[in-house]
Amino acid sequence: MNTVIQSFDNLHDNRILRYCADFECHTLHTVTLSETGESISVRFTGLLAHWFENVIQDNILFGMDEITADGLFERYQELLSHSLQYGFPACCSAEELRERMAREKIRVFVIGSSLGLCGFVLAQEVNIQCQ
Repeated sequence: MNTVIQSFDNLHDNRILRYCADFECHTLHTVTLSETGESISVRFTGLLAHWFENVIQDNILFGMDEITADGLFERYQELLSHSLQYGFPACCSAEELRERMAREKIRVFVIGSSLGLCGFVLAQEVNIQCQ
């Protein structure tokens, strides 16, 4: 089953310069640098949660895909089975999380890595702009 909705190819091989989550404003902002030296801003709004691993000094993106909610539950089944009982990512059961994601129109963005940081962001919108 193909769970990919869309791919954001313009992020391939970008180096992550910084990221910042603002929990009060429900945003996550990432600034990346392309191979050509162009600064690219990736701003997630309506942030519900994010999960990153393997964060190092020089993180290089492979890319980012938007996937279905079913894809989240398939791909991250083990993580969710352990973390939902502690309220991550914002509910105490898979059913509650599915319902909340549908009600609040939460989308799933999976960040792939060539080196370092990878994971996912659960948010309503993403805006990618060259700076």
